[in-house]
Amino acid sequence: MVVSCTKSDGDSHFEESPRLIIEVLSNSTRKFDQTLKRLVYQNFPSLEEYVLIEQDRVEIQVFRRAQSWQSAYYSIDDDITFTSIDLSLPVLELYQRVENDDMREFMAKQIEI
Repeated sequence: MVVSCTKSDGDSHFEESPRLIIEVLSNSTRKFDQTLKRLVYQNFPSLEEYVLIEQDRVEIQVFRRAQSWQSAYYSIDDDITFTSIDLSLPVLELYQRVENDDMREFMAKQIEI
């Protein structure tokens, strides 16, 4: 997912001035997304945040230009703020319909309570 505040030229596969890029990681893309792709994206002058979302566990890693591209991690009990688009929400909301071990364990604990 890419968020940009510039007018699109109609090409859904390319954006010249992304503000926020979100990648959902898989076993086959994880290493590429975390290394080379991240370094390339961080050189985009418009990019403010690069987000990596795990699908096999509840974990989100955010790199922010404002923090010199240092990463911040978010898990199931956290709220996450995407400063580039002024949006805050619980991490749990992002994983609502995802079935992985972390979510199954969380839901089982909720039933016990």
